[in-house]
Amino acid sequence: MKIMILYYSKTGHTLEAANAVAEGVRSAGSEADLVDVKSFDPMALARFDGLIIGSPCWAGSITGAGIATPLAHPLKSLPADCLKEKRVGGISVHSATGGANTVKALGKLLSRKGCVDYRPGPVAKAGLPFSPWKGPSVSARDEERFKTYGTEFIA
Repeated sequence: MKIMILYYSKTGHTLEAANAVAEGVRSAGSEADLVDVKSFDPMALARFDGLIIGSPCWAGSITGAGIATPLAHPLKSLPADCLKEKRVGGISVHSATGGANTVKALGKLLSRKGCVDYRPGPVAKAGLPFSPWKGPSVSARDEERFKTYGTEFIA
């Protein structure tokens, strides 16, 4: 399988998680391409068997939207049914709470784009709430959970 891992990461925490997922995908014998949302080309999805979205949780996901705006806009603009034949997943990093809401919101949004095989992934705490500083990184234990998710995503 060839998997695109699409992510947005302002402080680098979601990128840490995405890298761990990619490591897991590769350890399972598949290909993983990390794609920053800034360079995302929706047409490139055709070259992949699966898609994993890595989104930070903003404001504890209290609004229910949950998905970071830089990811939400391009995902909402995808054509209907473009994910119908793809395995899709979601992961999140939060600074206090709400990461599970982000993963759930990703599933809802992606189902509107035709996804029928959504595999919710882990969430982890990293960073500092409402802070311009990076704060603590994703823990080694959580990195291992993301790696395991990547491996199991392929199975």
